[in-house]
Amino acid sequence: MPSAGIAPRRVVQLTALLAMLVFFATQLVGAVLPNVPLFIAASACGLALDLFLQHKQPGLLALLGKIRLDVTVRQLFRDMLIMVGLLRIEGINPLHEQAPLTVGLLLFYLVHFACQAAAILVRRTRQLPFVTRNIDASALRLNAAPPRLFARQHGRRLLRLAAPVTAGLLVTAATKDAVWGGAGLAIALLIGIGGTAHLASWLLPRKRVANEATALRWLDKWLADYQPTVGMYFSGGNSSAYQANMWLSTLAALDGKPIIVLRERFMVQKIEATDVPIVCLPKVAHLMRLEHSTLKVLLHPANSGKTSQVLRIPSIKHAFINHGESDKLSSCNPYAKAYDEVWVAGPAARERYQLADIGVEDKDVVEVGRPQLAPIRPYAGVPTGELTTVLYAPTWEGW
Repeated sequence: MPSAGIAPRRVVQLTALLAMLVFFATQLVGAVLPNVPLFIAASACGLALDLFLQHKQPGLLALLGKIRLDVTVRQLFRDMLIMVGLLRIEGINPLHEQAPLTVGLLLFYLVHFACQAAAILVRRTRQLPFVTRNIDASALRLNAAPPRLFARQHGRRLLRLAAPVTAGLLVTAATKDAVWGGAGLAIALLIGIGGTAHLASWLLPRKRVANEATALRWLDKWLADYQPTVGMYFSGGNSSAYQANMWLSTLAALDGKPIIVLRERFMVQKIEATDVPIVCLPKVAHLMRLEHSTLKVLLHPANSGKTSQVLRIPSIKHAFINHGESDKLSSCNPYAKAYDEVWVAGPAARERYQLADIGVEDKDVVEVGRPQLAPIRPYAGVPTGELTTVLYAPTWEGW
């Protein structure tokens, strides 16, 4: 069944890529002939498709980046074909009309690269050594983030600014009047220069965030004031957040002061709504600061390559709680030996570890039940209501 849903999506994606290549080829043919209607239609449709895919299928365009056909290369190629078309269309003077447009287009790309450089500098100066959620960090004097379009979305920024440029140049191709191309370039340059200057203002001292040393001192103070007692440690990829999310309500219901410790910055937004404080510590050196905190227990819902890094802290007891149990082999993974204890749902899981004979001692297996099943009512006789609700809970087959 899953493959039936995947196949049509792949067809749509391949069709979109093929259409983009067709528009490039058609634009080239229209520019060389020259065939003005074909040239204008192909140029406009190519940019429109690129804009649409940037918003709807950014992952698909990322594949083009792997073959060095990223958004900058695509738009540069598109603009070069437009300039070739203008050069071959009769009635447009190459020296007095097209030359200023070419200079304006070069300035447009210079502004684009300047904005990209400013964005990199701003991100580097604003990035704290950690990320937090549900924690009052006002002492760090954080300010509003710069506009995402100029600070992070360079592909969308280039294409959106290229829209008036392309529109102006194509109107010039249709009317043979260079004023339209100049107007489009002027609009894009004004927006690009203004946006770059606004973005660069985040490099001024009044908008800079605390440096690394100051930020880490604040984190140490917060840990000392909050005094966490139990935490959940999680690291994983984009699609693995559910493994941590299934334990949020259980963690929030524990006595003491819980905390969630993450390792990937993007994961902070993947964690569902919760009141539990979240701290993301990407670097191992900063993770080791937990050794000096009051944290005594860390719960691990999944194994990951970065788990071994936190297991180095001897002052914390580590318990593997898993994100589900079944008879598949991964439910008795040999990696479980690395933890102080393995918390399982019941006797069946305990027996599974002993039968697997992977080195997990029986004394280290603790039966804690499965808190996620608490809302399910036990069997209380034949249903008497009008409707019968049935729970169907299959498990994965693993690999």
